[in-house]
Amino acid sequence: MKKIALLVLLSTLFFSYTEAQVHTTFEMRYITSDSKADGETDFTGESEWMSLDQRIDFLNKYAAFASGFYGNLGLDKPLIGDGDIRQTVRRIKPQPLTNVRQTLRLTDWRAYGYRAGKAEDVQNAFAGWTVVNGATVKDGSLILEDCAVERNLDPIRWRFRLHLDVKKVGSGCTIVFHKGGKPLLSTRLADKVFSLSSGMNKGNGHYDSSVPLHLEIYGDFTNNRFFVTVNGKSVACLIGEADIREIDKMVIRSEGTTEIDDISLFNFVEDRTNKHTPYSSVLLINEDFNDVLPMQGWQSLDYDDSVWKQVTLPSSHGGLREKEESYYLRKKIHLADFERAVLKLETIDPGGEVWINGQPVAVINNRHPYDLDVTEYLQRNQENLIAVRVKPYKAAHRMLHSPSDPYIGWFLGRATLILTNRCMIKDVFAYTGSLDGAARQVNRILLQYSGVYAFEGSVEVNYYPWFPVEGEKVATMKQNIEIRPSVDNEIVLEMPVDNPVLWSPESPNLYRVEVILRDKEGREIDDYMLTTGIRTISQKDGNLYVNNRPEILKGAQILGSRYPVETMSKNYKCVSDETIAKDLMMIKEMNGNLLRLHVHAEKDTTDGINDPRYAEYADQLGVYLLWQTAAWIREGEAWNVDFEGYPKFMRQVCNHPSIVMWEASNHPNRFKLHDISDSHDFVTRVYRTLSAVDTSRLISPTSFWQHMHYSNYDGSLDKEGNPIVPNPVLMEKLMTRGSQDAYTGYGAKWTALRKAPNKWAASCLAANDKAYFNFEHEESAAQPNWTLAEKEPWFKVQSYEWEYEKGSIGRLLDASEWRISQAFQAFAAWESMKKQILIGYDGFSWCSLESGSNMFTYQKPLIDPFGIPKLAYYANQSVFQPIWAGSSNVDVVYGPADHISPVLFNLGQPKTVDLTIELKNDKGKRIDRKIFKKIQVAGGRTVVNLDGFRFKTVPDGYYFLVYTVKEQNPPYRYKE
Repeated sequence: MKKIALLVLLSTLFFSYTEAQVHTTFEMRYITSDSKADGETDFTGESEWMSLDQRIDFLNKYAAFASGFYGNLGLDKPLIGDGDIRQTVRRIKPQPLTNVRQTLRLTDWRAYGYRAGKAEDVQNAFAGWTVVNGATVKDGSLILEDCAVERNLDPIRWRFRLHLDVKKVGSGCTIVFHKGGKPLLSTRLADKVFSLSSGMNKGNGHYDSSVPLHLEIYGDFTNNRFFVTVNGKSVACLIGEADIREIDKMVIRSEGTTEIDDISLFNFVEDRTNKHTPYSSVLLINEDFNDVLPMQGWQSLDYDDSVWKQVTLPSSHGGLREKEESYYLRKKIHLADFERAVLKLETIDPGGEVWINGQPVAVINNRHPYDLDVTEYLQRNQENLIAVRVKPYKAAHRMLHSPSDPYIGWFLGRATLILTNRCMIKDVFAYTGSLDGAARQVNRILLQYSGVYAFEGSVEVNYYPWFPVEGEKVATMKQNIEIRPSVDNEIVLEMPVDNPVLWSPESPNLYRVEVILRDKEGREIDDYMLTTGIRTISQKDGNLYVNNRPEILKGAQILGSRYPVETMSKNYKCVSDETIAKDLMMIKEMNGNLLRLHVHAEKDTTDGINDPRYAEYADQLGVYLLWQTAAWIREGEAWNVDFEGYPKFMRQVCNHPSIVMWEASNHPNRFKLHDISDSHDFVTRVYRTLSAVDTSRLISPTSFWQHMHYSNYDGSLDKEGNPIVPNPVLMEKLMTRGSQDAYTGYGAKWTALRKAPNKWAASCLAANDKAYFNFEHEESAAQPNWTLAEKEPWFKVQSYEWEYEKGSIGRLLDASEWRISQAFQAFAAWESMKKQILIGYDGFSWCSLESGSNMFTYQKPLIDPFGIPKLAYYANQSVFQPIWAGSSNVDVVYGPADHISPVLFNLGQPKTVDLTIELKNDKGKRIDRKIFKKIQVAGGRTVVNLDGFRFKTVPDGYYFLVYTVKEQNPPYRYKE
């Protein structure tokens, strides 16, 4: 009973995502007595009824109602607090350790960045800072004693940000920006007060002098103001000299002794000719005032790394501040006696060197995971050194969403040292073959023996409940084996697990799988530990099934751009644990269950991430993953997929039940420049490569099928509609279908949504066979709450997507109309996703979850860079409820002959519900209502069409229909 109680408690703490008893949604409509509005009207397009002014008024009222309905009137409330994120990270269980072999997680390393010529450059820079009496560089600090230092700058004409870390302030410290000899912006620190001034304009704030200070000065000539922030407290000031819009010098003056630890100055340079990168980051000052250390002998045990920084893996280096520097890492470890040693590296991205005790072990030129046999390099019963150099990286073919800073972070993934027997378990892949009462678990065990003659012994597999609560052994199987020397030996054990507790997003239950290797005398000589979930995924009758139950993938994708802009490139592909948790928590909060990994910076060469932490966290938090791997490509020639690396990346993460689909590429777009064999051969190569490793998950060769030669579901018609002999691989059970269907995106008229589905989607849906996914949608854009970004370089910088508003709304919206912009995105999101679900779509991935791409000007994302949801986030949250109600069409204006045709959608258990539909005016006052009682809703994936009706006659105007579904608890019981 105690275990059961604990399970309930932990489930409540971790997953408060059970189906609610009441589910509400709303729709907005214009109601008119004009018979011209009868039938299904468009917002814009062939059957539009409203004028442009009416559409703007419509959206304005939508924004007012929706922000109140969703409880975020100012659209300024963060979605998830930092404390909640940290708490979630603390609750994640680390992967279990082994009992026989030694599994040593090499977490804490010493790290340093270096490039040739750095020492000379730094000494020259120090000379520039210390040219005046009273200025010295000592012990990693710039020390100013009653003096002033000046730095001439390349002209700053648009926006900039200075970062200054101050260890100590004397009687006072003043930072002044000049144009020529004339001071323009001044900031002073003295007596716990920071004051700022420009001309006659002034401001001030207070700081705590007992702690080090982080000072930021942000200037914006476009909006005639600057901001000073000290340890998170900000004060704004107008720029006083209206005729000066440029600075070219900075002066730092100290009264008494001031110690500055670090300083960087970023100039944000506007470029109106570049619609995808409307401004760039240029680093003008970059000093940490540390001496450059000698690197000779960095691979040797006796090298002094005491002043290198201490980092935890994975750890990245890069961005403008660290450009072109190799990243050096060292780990000392004392080892007792051992027989065999294997160093497992998740990745060295993009490549590098591995050294042990001064000897080179490997030179690596790709991002693949590596298992290095290092037995001959390590010393027994003494201290050893593992040293790694990571090569610097620069994006050579930046894709359109990438940051202007091309120095995308290079990093060392997590590292583990395995000490074990000469005969060892190299790898284990455990998955669910079928569910029929008991689970049929397939365990593929890879064994390796470095001896001369065959090895005889046995292998045993055990299953234990592990998450959220650990338990006793529930299944076991043992088999005698013979292992051939010098080659990989695969043993496949299939075993039943009775009464399995299944993994799903609602109940993410995990098992610990223990594999024990014994010699012929029965002695335990090695073991292997993993966690997995019992879960199946399949597609039939046009639906997706998880654990033999209908399912819909509901979520969004992530790109690599993260706030702030200064460190975006460095952290692009190697983020913190907190960022991973936040991504997944935002999906869960949206009633979602899917995160699509879509992190890349390159346009048409191999890119992507294969970070196992995402899978480990998603396993426990209950989120499906659409997995890309680092062998993936964005566009261009499909054959640039890393087919050699893809299986290696798969094996690295294949035990995680959260991963439900492998994606080989995004939208390679050159198929039609070649004959049809290019499409045939690519699809075949993808299928054979991936299915050779894993037959338990779906495979998506591309997320944009229309770029290939096929124009219909089974590939029996070419792109021109001519009959062809189909490629049989297309119909393999693992191969799925989908595309990037943007019915209301890219400025599309509403007509496209009314006529949906498109031809390709219609062919796939009509086949009623495989599942169909909208891999990237809805591609509509919405301006952010600009007031939250006033201290950022993208403030009121319109996106290249701005033009979409002309087509979808009728004109461009200026920055003051950002709420109207968000209203359209949300209104269109609900209507489009509602229709797609009703016609049979099986999954969605919004492009994208959080803003950051295109230097934070990208406006499609659901959440801004500060974690503030847009209205469309809430629209997704509504349509992702397990049961909801709405109208059965996308009619925007109700004429006198139109009826409201309610529909209920249910995904899950059968239910008995009441449905109340309220008609409210634009002030929120209820005008009328309709109640449907005791509706029987079948389980699975169910659509219930209810009788159409009309509300009482109302004056022409804007109205809201609020749908409230109330589940009966307990359900009604009917007499037979």
